[in-house]
Amino acid sequence: MEPEFWDKNPFKATAKAFPPGFHYKPTTILKTRTFYELILVDSNLVSIKHFKDPKDQTLNTHSTIQILKVLQPRHFGSDLNKGKRFSVPFDPVGYTYWDYVDAWTKVFWHQNTRFKHSWLIYFKTNTIYNFPNWFLQWWDFFGPIPEIFPETVQQGFSQFKKQHNSQESRIPADLKYFSSFALSWIFSWQYRYSKTEKTNQYPSLQRHAFVKWWTQFDSSKADPEQVKLWFQSHPEFLKAADPETSVFLNQKSHLAAFLAGSTSKEVLAKNLKEVLQMLQQEEEASSSKKEETSSAEEDEEDPFYQNEDDCFSICLD
Repeated sequence: MEPEFWDKNPFKATAKAFPPGFHYKPTTILKTRTFYELILVDSNLVSIKHFKDPKDQTLNTHSTIQILKVLQPRHFGSDLNKGKRFSVPFDPVGYTYWDYVDAWTKVFWHQNTRFKHSWLIYFKTNTIYNFPNWFLQWWDFFGPIPEIFPETVQQGFSQFKKQHNSQESRIPADLKYFSSFALSWIFSWQYRYSKTEKTNQYPSLQRHAFVKWWTQFDSSKADPEQVKLWFQSHPEFLKAADPETSVFLNQKSHLAAFLAGSTSKEVLAKNLKEVLQMLQQEEEASSSKKEETSSAEEDEEDPFYQNEDDCFSICLD
């Protein structure tokens, strides 16, 4: 905090440094919070609603955001730096992929004049999300924490972790659980000053995040029984008893989707032939690998190899 911006009230301090409506560094004055909200809404990737105080129509008390889809770089286009135009008149006229990534953070930096604004964040039902890696950092800051889960959700999440194949997934279990069961939570933030050891030193300005459970959500939709039913419908995410079984289930899911895309009997017959050839090749490769492993095990059992450690540090010159 610089001396010229200092005020005991951190919101008044930021008002001295930032333009009206900004709660982040205004590197470009035209890239307002409204600009970032338009990026997400205009691309039909989220649904946002703002709710006003009945007694004061200028005051947004809270907002909701439903996450419909999160774009990976390959979905944006071959050139991430090439702008996409908005479907409505706006200045700037478009945005890059990097603006889109920034939008997921800066759209939430809205506050009302009472500094009591909050967001209800939730996912869409019956939707499988494929999150980009940068979204995992977003989840760490904006996502919920297990401490706020009601008892039913804690039990459901515990059951989910038992069955979820987390070793083969880069997506955290809690993000997968929330997005799969369309769970919701409340997010809000406030400015805070850090503590300083010296009385003559100005503290740094920090943004503190707060999350809590939305009590109106029907938590029975994510209880242990619903989790078990979900895994029955999505076996590709199920933790297998052993790695080979896990690979088999993933292959089974992919092959089923491949065959389902057949548009005629002829195409189906062709696809079946390709599948059989692929399985035969994998079986031959697996048999060859087992033979190599068996040969290596025989070498280890040979007394000649069992005493090889005795030869260490012996010079043959």
